[in-house]
Amino acid sequence: MAKKSKELSTPLLSDYDVEAVQKKSSSPVPNKKAVGEVTDSAGGKVTTHSRNNSKSKSDQQGAEGLTNGKEGNDTNDDKQEKKKARLSFKSLALMLKPYFWPDKTASSAMLNRTLALLTWVCVVGAKLSSLSSPIILGRASTALSHQLYHDTAKYIVVYVAINFFGVLFKEGQRMLYLKVSQAAFVQLSEIVFKHLHSLSLDWHLNKKLGEVLRSMDRGIQACDTLMQYLFLWLIPAFIEAIAVCVIFALYFNYLPLGITMFVFVFVYIVYTIGITTWRKKFRKNITKTDNDWHDKCTDSLVNFETVKYFTAEDFEKKRFGEAVKKYQISNVQVKASMSFLNITQSFLMQGALGTCLILATIGIKKNSVCCVNNGCDEEDAQCCATLNESCGGMELGDFVAVLAFVLNLFQPLNYLGSVYNAVVMAVIDLRSLSELLAENPDVIDAPDAFKLPGRNMSNPDIGVEFDNVVFHYPSQPETKGLKGISFKMRRGTTTAIVGTTGAGKTTVSRLFFRLYDVTKGAVKVNGSDVRMVTQKSLRGSIGVVPQATTMFNDSIRANIMYGRHNASEEEVEKVVEAAQLSGFINSLPEGLETLVGDRGLKLSGGEKQRVAIARCLLKDPPFVILDEATSSLDTITENSVQEALDVLGSDRTCLVIAHRLGTIKNADNIIVLDNGLVLEEGTHDILLQLNGKYADMWNMQLHNTAGFSSRSNLLNFEEQNEI
Repeated sequence: MAKKSKELSTPLLSDYDVEAVQKKSSSPVPNKKAVGEVTDSAGGKVTTHSRNNSKSKSDQQGAEGLTNGKEGNDTNDDKQEKKKARLSFKSLALMLKPYFWPDKTASSAMLNRTLALLTWVCVVGAKLSSLSSPIILGRASTALSHQLYHDTAKYIVVYVAINFFGVLFKEGQRMLYLKVSQAAFVQLSEIVFKHLHSLSLDWHLNKKLGEVLRSMDRGIQACDTLMQYLFLWLIPAFIEAIAVCVIFALYFNYLPLGITMFVFVFVYIVYTIGITTWRKKFRKNITKTDNDWHDKCTDSLVNFETVKYFTAEDFEKKRFGEAVKKYQISNVQVKASMSFLNITQSFLMQGALGTCLILATIGIKKNSVCCVNNGCDEEDAQCCATLNESCGGMELGDFVAVLAFVLNLFQPLNYLGSVYNAVVMAVIDLRSLSELLAENPDVIDAPDAFKLPGRNMSNPDIGVEFDNVVFHYPSQPETKGLKGISFKMRRGTTTAIVGTTGAGKTTVSRLFFRLYDVTKGAVKVNGSDVRMVTQKSLRGSIGVVPQATTMFNDSIRANIMYGRHNASEEEVEKVVEAAQLSGFINSLPEGLETLVGDRGLKLSGGEKQRVAIARCLLKDPPFVILDEATSSLDTITENSVQEALDVLGSDRTCLVIAHRLGTIKNADNIIVLDNGLVLEEGTHDILLQLNGKYADMWNMQLHNTAGFSSRSNLLNFEEQNEI
């Protein structure tokens, strides 16, 4: 009797489906500007910018040819359709290629490919053994019935040898495929990981990290599932089923038996597919509920501190529990429908076994009647053996062979429901991975990109230039963003960007670092448009100290050495001293080997900022971006961090995004942004003399920071800041 069907023990039988669509759109919004000059008491000049002047010629003749040709051409709907494109044969082939023709990993590529080919040799050998062993067993049974004991013993030895080699081929396939799958897993993981790092900042900001990691993990595992269950199990099983039908019709010369077997196998497969399709709604529901409870868990743990602030543990527990209950209900529906499928599959399988054995019995009876009609005694097996060619029909050994064939055939098909379910889930997960890999990076190197020059050959004094830059984020309307800003940063000087929230300060730093490409105009570093130099050379020349510094869950030393992995111990100690970290590290029992915790949660804000400054110093870049590096710190901590920042900025070209104006009053140039335009530009003293936007912001911060009510106290506070 055939064994009852059951689920395969594999983690990939859970039903998952990740649907994620990124919407991107961009179109240029050119704005006009003009430049006027105001002379200060020292004879210097300050530039003010208005919003209603004509565009400069330099923009019209500048880098428009470098503008991304995609801008404004694709609608959100078009891009959504691209993201949700069906899993094509080409994308499937690219993802499965490492399993059929792996590249070099820890071992040579030739070794990996040889193992892949030997895996398929073992598959073929195992199936040939499975198809030939029942025939040999039938011949042994026939010889025994004819009392040919010598032939019986010979067939038994051959039968045992074939079964042994069948097991040998199966185990060889598993061992060989293990090495192939490991090499393919490494290769595919590296491809996906590298691709994720190539995607735009906007994509990473809008994507849920947990969803991305699950799509990546499930997609890579889905490739392995598809290989094991589809190419190494299901397809060979289907080929074996067709071969058995052919053997029944031709070898046994009994066409009704072959047709019957084919019909039962066909109905079995079609029925399984139909029921699995009906179960699709349960799989989709479990996918939705699974993603929901994972997302709630991730969000709650990521916002651990916020939960504590509002003592919302019970609320989070209730919300999480409800999501898990919905998942469990969906899981029960999936399991129940799977049990129904297994029961009906078993009914069809037993029906096929019974029908084939009855037909075999009829064939044996036909042979026996023919023998009797030709004068043989019913119990005279040797007489019947001499009449087999003329009488036809089947012998006793053929009955045994049919029994073995049916049992062997349905042994792999017995798992068809679980295997088909695993394959369908693998295809769904592969679609999610395919959509992930189909995401095109917004920022790519030009075909003829070159390394960033060491200096500006046309104008050696200018390090960075924003030339009539127009830009808005893909998620923003066209009326937002930068609307044609222009300014220059002299080499070795500090330029500060100030303005209200949403004015575009951080956007300037992101364009400088080329996390985005401008819509119009150009950002030039050392005289070269950043779109024409390689990203690696550009970003390798820029150090960044962000507002919210995040750390790897590693030691302080490892986080500092992230600036330069091959730095010496002496260099590390030097930057630690320069970043004002020596006292803090010396107070720690484990010193530089102290673990900082997840995202650096064990360190305070000031400590994290000083570590960020230290690793930036270790990188030793010619350009530095300080994105509101002290805005979230208290006054005492800010002063110590500011000293470290001053060390970092010395002899470098610095762009400072400032929230507290007192930290940038000594900057060589201060640019005031408002609504995406350069409103004012000059030194601190010049901007105060203009009595414009900057002066208003300065006076407001003095009042809010000091909390003084009288005019004299405000003046005293200003004098203290000037010291």
